[in-house]
Amino acid sequence: MFKVIMTNLKNLKQLFQAGIMSIAKFPAKNDFDISKLDTLDGYTVPLTKEDYGAKTPVMWNTVYEKLRLNLRNIMVVAQEKDLETITRTFRHDPKYLGGGVAGGFKEVIIKYLDQTIPEDLQSVNIIVKENGRLIGYNTDAQGFVKSLEDTLAKMGNHLNGKHVVLFGAGGVAKEVSKLLAENMIGRLTIINRTYSKAVALAHSLNQKYRDFAFGVPEDLTRGVTLNMINDAKPDIFINSTDKGRDGTYENDAAFAPSGDYNNSMALDLLRQLRAHHPTVIIADIVLTKKEKTPTIHLAELAGFPPSQLLDGNPMVVNQAAPAYKRVEQANRQHHPISKPENEIREIMQEVTL
Repeated sequence: MFKVIMTNLKNLKQLFQAGIMSIAKFPAKNDFDISKLDTLDGYTVPLTKEDYGAKTPVMWNTVYEKLRLNLRNIMVVAQEKDLETITRTFRHDPKYLGGGVAGGFKEVIIKYLDQTIPEDLQSVNIIVKENGRLIGYNTDAQGFVKSLEDTLAKMGNHLNGKHVVLFGAGGVAKEVSKLLAENMIGRLTIINRTYSKAVALAHSLNQKYRDFAFGVPEDLTRGVTLNMINDAKPDIFINSTDKGRDGTYENDAAFAPSGDYNNSMALDLLRQLRAHHPTVIIADIVLTKKEKTPTIHLAELAGFPPSQLLDGNPMVVNQAAPAYKRVEQANRQHHPISKPENEIREIMQEVTL
């Protein structure tokens, strides 16, 4: 009997009632009484594996309120084993318009979607319901790289020819690395705890673009960071791992292995990095309910100025605005009032500062 009920769920309210998902508690402006779902014209539903201080609900709900749309963004916590049931239910739910996909689900959810655009997409951050079909896109990488380019531009610089050190080889790292390749960076070093994943990502990039990417195990982080060889001197460091993200690794920084001595080891290495390569940029894609991630906080303690530090907030706005427009364009009947992407970005930016 339980299985029959589970396979016949028709909408978001029934998913809540079946205990398959719960409303995330950490994000701002995410409180909602599920009994009021029937009063809405529609909703977007970001999925996350772990509850964390995401900015998505406050950004999207502020836009909905300013445009006087009877829509709601409701971030939910779910489990991987339920993704097939959830996506099947979303197809049936006439009020489901789409929604974000947070860390933990960005890759695994692809097999439950009807399509991804482009077809070779390996990480999804936004699902759009188009004519009853669930289509996966990724605007994370686009948003982050724009933030990085903006930071470089303020310094009178650009991505072309730079040596980028990327911590992490899964999720958004795959899509970010593609855009970095397209922006003609000179070298990409991928550092990952699981060495084989770093090598696999580097190999796929070299096959598609050119011979510029290298996979490195985590225990060689110090050597890469302090490298003084001309064509291998680092210019930009990017953390795309779970280190610093709310949950298991929330107190860890990217520059050292997780564990009791992570912060002291990372701070020591960052101080040496500051002495050897004082102009590098340190970026962290991770968002947290804390004011700053450990990576950014320790970089500040090591003496790096704010102009060389990039947290995840600019990326969040830069990825959210195009994601919002994709949902809007696929569901025109629910968006009688429309604004250009740059105006949507401005509204979202106001509530993330």
